Amino acid sequence: MKYIFLIIGLMGILAFPAEAKERATVISAEIYGYVRDQVYFDFLEKEGINMEFPYKEGQVIEFTVDLDDVTTLVLNTFIEMYLQPGDSIHVKLTYDGKRYESVEFSGTPAAVAICSAINKKEMLQRERRYKTNIPAMLVTRTDAKKFHAATVQEVKDEEKIINEVKDQIDPRVYNMAMAQIEGTLLTNLISYPYASADFHKKKLEDCLAEDYWTALDDYKLRTDEASLRNRVYMAFLLPYKDYMRRKEAHDQGKDYQPLTSLEDQYKDMAAFYKGSLQDAALFVLLYNSITSNGDFNVIEKLVKDYLKKYNKNKEYKKILNQVMQ
Repeated sequence: MKYIFLIIGLMGILAFPAEAKERATVISAEIYGYVRDQVYFDFLEKEGINMEFPYKEGQVIEFTVDLDDVTTLVLNTFIEMYLQPGDSIHVKLTYDGKRYESVEFSGTPAAVAICSAINKKEMLQRERRYKTNIPAMLVTRTDAKKFHAATVQEVKDEEKIINEVKDQIDPRVYNMAMAQIEGTLLTNLISYPYASADFHKKKLEDCLAEDYWTALDDYKLRTDEASLRNRVYMAFLLPYKDYMRRKEAHDQGKDYQPLTSLEDQYKDMAAFYKGSLQDAALFVLLYNSITSNGDFNVIEKLVKDYLKKYNKNKEYKKILNQVMQ
């Protein structure tokens, strides 16, 4: 009898996500002071459901979508939200010209909590004039060493904001939000000194902070499914591997020679990562090569090798097959 109750309990637990997936997600927005003609709703991890509406002052836009998992919604490029199946979210957005001035969320408590937290960290960046875009940093001649210190602090403060609502949101949503922060900020932390040195024709040593080579010593890569669903975090796996290879060479007093051929990069990526991280990193490498019009014959050979030896995520396979056609 004990085993029967256990099976029933497990069926109930496993059935809940399936039931959630059947519930539509309701999205609505009212916008004021906007100067453009169209309002855009872009779903980053769910292709084919992006929405576009003509703008009318104060008019409520409302629609439903069917989501199968936590998904990032971006409203008009800058308003970022994380939504799950069955959520309801209403956004009241006020602009001052092309720049949004304020945003208010209402709806499902968990969705409101995470969306408000995300906006809070966005406003923190704005108040500090912290830039996450490397080209913008280069043009404004942002000092690499000062940026390093600012980024280390930014990671701590943004993660603190998300942790304040951790108990109010689903663990998958929490992981995805943290992955977004780390994927964005840690990429800049390890990449900007090299970009700054090249762009401004400076010596690399003059752009590296004192703790550049130790900044990620205690960092553990995220391996959970929700984090690896985040596209920014997936992309971070490539510069992270290069950073660690450079660090190995630096610690041994050697010069690091970046790999130039796609075949060598592929082999090194496969050797560096294991499991789900390996699957995601190789997918990103191959996807980037395809979309940047790399050598098709080389890419085709590597895609076949990847699908045969390393691919576990069916969605990666589906995407690669689509872009290869």
